Amino acid sequence: MTYLRTHPARVAAALAALAQLLTARWSEIDWYSLAVIVAALLGAGEVAQRVEDGKTSEALHQTSPYDELAALHRKLAEYEKANDSASGQ
Repeated sequence: MTYLRTHPARVAAALAALAQLLTARWSEIDWYSLAVIVAALLGAGEVAQRVEDGKTSEALHQTSPYDELAALHRKLAEYEKANDSASGQ
């Protein structure tokens, strides 16, 4: 289950490839079965997209360590500016 959550697009792509392989191998598959397979693949693609969107949204809402470094850099710059003006330079 962890693999499905981590790589949903890969799983959907593998299922799509398997469906194409089965269709090419057994051309006597009726169209109704093929329509069901295509509908299932579209659903799997939608689920994969939503999982990926969720992971992206989660990553975008996390604080970056670079934000903390930028804040420290601003504080250091303010400190240096205050000390330079205090020393008369």
